[in-house]
Amino acid sequence: MKKEDGYLILDSLNVSQVIPRDNGSNILKFYNGQEVYFKESSLALSIGHIFSAKILKSIGVKVVEVDIAKYNNHEGLISTSYNPDHLKEITLKNVLDKYFLEVIIKKKHKSYIKSSYDLYNLEDLSSALFYFFKNEVNTEEIVSSLMNDIIRLFFCQFILGWYDMHYRNIVILKGKDFHLAPFFDFDGDFSLDLNSNYYVVSLNNKRLNPKKRNKPIEILEDSLNNYYNYFKSIFNTLPTKEEILNEIQFIKNLSPNLLTHICYDKYIFQINELLKRYENIFLIK
Repeated sequence: MKKEDGYLILDSLNVSQVIPRDNGSNILKFYNGQEVYFKESSLALSIGHIFSAKILKSIGVKVVEVDIAKYNNHEGLISTSYNPDHLKEITLKNVLDKYFLEVIIKKKHKSYIKSSYDLYNLEDLSSALFYFFKNEVNTEEIVSSLMNDIIRLFFCQFILGWYDMHYRNIVILKGKDFHLAPFFDFDGDFSLDLNSNYYVVSLNNKRLNPKKRNKPIEILEDSLNNYYNYFKSIFNTLPTKEEILNEIQFIKNLSPNLLTHICYDKYIFQINELLKRYENIFLIK
């Protein structure tokens, strides 16, 4: 594939599959020695994806490779497959559906998990994983490894203002072991207001009542009792916005207006203030 003005040109590739999206557009699947996917999007949105991918990779989250591309004069984002070896896939939807039907609905366990799920009650999520993998020889090892990666993603949501992190976007692959697939969907980055009520980050039965919905910053604060040291260690390794932008070569030739939506610095400032406040209240005697 050749590049022109920073774009990969995909016109020589043949579409092998068309995948409809909820918003009415399509994702086009190609094969060029490896599976690649193209979805039409604005340049600003594509830059946000690439920026997010670099941040995630810098703190140890596995992500698909992403780049800007053009296909038949349509510009968008190209990404590699999150499952190039076609391993068995288990989404968190599979895990939570099983837990809901076999445990919660039979009232065997008191839980926040209802007919709709979120990723913000980490204890319930851990319980669901233990139940799903209960027949594996090394259940505890599997769940511990998966939760470690999921908790990192959970914190990354706040780092990137990423409102579209949901159970369909987290995939577990079964190869020689069970492991999270590289992350592959960044559509909601830089869209989350940490200080506003937002239903995605509510706990189920509160989600329909705006006055009772939790705020993202409140949910993050609630989790600090258990995860402060872990979150702080991740936070301390984050690169700056300028360091990331310097890694994206085609950025230098673009209008600064295309970068205004990347409010990474705002999230970093808010989270840093929260971490400092927590440390002052709880850790300093």
